[in-house]
Amino acid sequence: MNPGPALSPSWYIGARLKLRHLRLLDTLSRTSTLLDAATGLGISQPAASKLLSDLEDMIGFPLFLQDGRRMRFSVFGEVLARRAAVILNELDRAREEINILLSGSTGRVSIGTIDGPAVDLLTSIIFRLQKNFPGIDLEIRTGSSIGLFGDLLRGEVDIMIGRPPEDASPQDFTIRNAGREPMVLAARPKHPLAGRKKRDIRDIANYPLILQRRGGRSRLRLETLFQEAGIPLPSSVIGSDSLVVTLACIADSDALTILSEPVALQQERYHQITGIPTAFDLSISSYGILTSVVRPPTPAARMVMTLLLEAADGDESPMSEENPTAPQAQDSFLEE
Repeated sequence: MNPGPALSPSWYIGARLKLRHLRLLDTLSRTSTLLDAATGLGISQPAASKLLSDLEDMIGFPLFLQDGRRMRFSVFGEVLARRAAVILNELDRAREEINILLSGSTGRVSIGTIDGPAVDLLTSIIFRLQKNFPGIDLEIRTGSSIGLFGDLLRGEVDIMIGRPPEDASPQDFTIRNAGREPMVLAARPKHPLAGRKKRDIRDIANYPLILQRRGGRSRLRLETLFQEAGIPLPSSVIGSDSLVVTLACIADSDALTILSEPVALQQERYHQITGIPTAFDLSISSYGILTSVVRPPTPAARMVMTLLLEAADGDESPMSEENPTAPQAQDSFLEE
């Protein structure tokens, strides 16, 4: 028994089926005459008639039945019209998804940040992102500026909040100033130096220190203060860029550390640390929002950048109405 006629696989390629054929089928399914369909497509009736003739030649069967001046789909025409509507609808959905991507309202964004802005600047936009741009998948990592800058150049983070290394090439990155990061001396609660009296650099010389790794700016600042006072650093100095490790070390010892003020304020609220008022200035340079020149930010990353810069310009607080559950500081050493 011989098989009946059949369309070959990928028949539409050989027949050169085009989107205008699909649009004609879809329009004819919603109109009653070829003239109405042509008008809807913005083409002449003869052009529409030619497209229809081309379609029927491709299939080898009539797609329409004439009913006076009206046209009715044949069974073959109904199949093609139904599938044409699906294809055109999928293309329209593709347009919507691409526009969403171009608008920056969805996508994955990785941010590398030093500790202070992680608590202060970054926290202030997280709730806005979740509310207004739920399609953005935000990933946050913390560390030192030196380590994060390497992550930025390798493409492991899209945005860096921190400070470029002093030997960094300006041709590798762009930076927008975001603010200053006050630094404070911190220790465990009930540390021997705790209290409201301002301590001199010599007062801390006999206590262990846990600081950033060598080259970190807060560590360099403290080393400079010791040099200017003409006294050596304490013999016990641990280098770590991990906040968790730092807090664990000072919790069970008399070690001192330098923390970003927003971090210190947060930890003090939960009685994890106490601040040590100082007679010397631990301030370091301002931090910025950096992106790589080699890997320009995606639309989603640009959206996050916009929110970060707005927060930096407005000096928004993480204790805003969008984060009403955050605890408030009481009798903080930072409020003196």
